[in-house]
Amino acid sequence: MNAHNQARADAWTLPLLWGLAAALGIAVVLVVLIKAWPLLHPSVSEQAPLNPDCDLLSQGCSVWLASGAEVELDIQPRGIPAVHPLSLQVSLDGLPLPPQRVEIDFAGVEMAMGFNRTALDWDADAGAWKGQGMLPVCVRDRMTWEARVLLHYPDRLLAAPFRFVSLRPGEH
Repeated sequence: MNAHNQARADAWTLPLLWGLAAALGIAVVLVVLIKAWPLLHPSVSEQAPLNPDCDLLSQGCSVWLASGAEVELDIQPRGIPAVHPLSLQVSLDGLPLPPQRVEIDFAGVEMAMGFNRTALDWDADAGAWKGQGMLPVCVRDRMTWEARVLLHYPDRLLAAPFRFVSLRPGEH
């Protein structure tokens, strides 16, 4: 191959390689998104209704699944301050089998606040699922949150929602 033909081959080879690399990168991102979607947005089999009398800022609260099972959530310290370590405890009563995994997903009701999910560990001494979590900082003075307790089973996912309002420090 003479120098002129080599230069012409090099002129289209480099853009072709960049194009193939970009296509491969896009394909990898799509596969990761497709695989991660069920983890970030699980399909709920049953969701308990909200308890209108629940005030998580001052005490633990319960909701009931259609089966009659009770899911109780307690968050300490009271007031549930943002950007502060929170002690989370979930007690379950009336379920025929314990879940394989329990998580709490904190989501902003009026504003998307990103992925904020905490896995809890079984504490046999307390007879409850426990863990640590934290609300992210918010630019609003008042923020309505939903703490959704997720009960994972091999064949289904149960959800128990709890709502509360957090205030920015110094606000009333």
